[in-house]
Amino acid sequence: MRILWWLVVAIVLIATTSSAGEVRRLRLCADPSNLPFSSRDAGEPGFEVEIARAIAAALEAELTVHWVPTAREIIVLRQLYERRCDLVMGFPITAGFMDDKPRLSLSAPYYVMRQVVVASSVGGVRSLEDLKSRVVGVQAMTLSDQLVYGRGYNRKVYVTPDETFDALLRGEVDAVVMESPLAGWFVTRNAGFVATEIGDPGRDLQIGAAVRKADLDLKASVDRAIQQLAATTLPAILARYGITLAQARPPGTTLSPELRAARSTFLTQCSQCHGTDAKGTPAASNLQAFKGSEADFVRVVQTGRPGTGMTPWKGLISEEDIRAIARYVKQLATDSARQ
Repeated sequence: MRILWWLVVAIVLIATTSSAGEVRRLRLCADPSNLPFSSRDAGEPGFEVEIARAIAAALEAELTVHWVPTAREIIVLRQLYERRCDLVMGFPITAGFMDDKPRLSLSAPYYVMRQVVVASSVGGVRSLEDLKSRVVGVQAMTLSDQLVYGRGYNRKVYVTPDETFDALLRGEVDAVVMESPLAGWFVTRNAGFVATEIGDPGRDLQIGAAVRKADLDLKASVDRAIQQLAATTLPAILARYGITLAQARPPGTTLSPELRAARSTFLTQCSQCHGTDAKGTPAASNLQAFKGSEADFVRVVQTGRPGTGMTPWKGLISEEDIRAIARYVKQLATDSARQ
């Protein structure tokens, strides 16, 4: 697994458009061996490849894949600037990233990358505070490394994510702090470990796609596709790769079977917009602050909110499941108030 400071797997799409601005062809450039982001394996292609396919389907465009190593940012951007590619997925939507890239424009975000603690399910590590007396593994020169170093914790630094997680498996470190895609992917493949989101919005990174600034029609098309996919398709893809598994809960708290099921539904269907802690994102409201009744919650979910990204979910999630989600969110708010 590789991840650079700019946090991109460098999946690239080449698009052709009609005179009316409709995207007709998307050519995807992806790394053949960089899971969970991308892979040549048709059965496990990576979440960025699956999202690219979903965007192409939403645009009714033809999609092909060109496999190419994409570890270096300069190589990927050169393909974009030289018009061998027209869209690059996996960029952080930050002013710092864009400062020296005047020819780029960024799309709407399709997920939020967060910092996550990964530890044994029986070790009692569920938060940053639990790491005070532990040995923490981090990947060098990442936001995770900066976070742990800034707290003054006892850390061991490794070159790659694989080396960092191998240290956890060997018991060389008590926990690992890592970006949510890599953390979630590790947990899906290794039983006995849990991933807990770190509640630090200042370190969250919205991830979007870059286009040449002049390609206004392509950007508008991709933005529309992302908005169309945001309610169900994107969360489902991300959940398959463990990216929505991280869910912060105070030590010692437990959930009833009903609320555990509701949490699963929430993480799969709702967390991409509202956050895994239900405290909201720039794209959607803070559900923990919802002041209405359970019936009001059901009504909003079923009918949506006109003029916002909240689309109607009636017929997609049962009323019983929506009520369970409302109780789960209320439990999250109660847990937060206790912290």
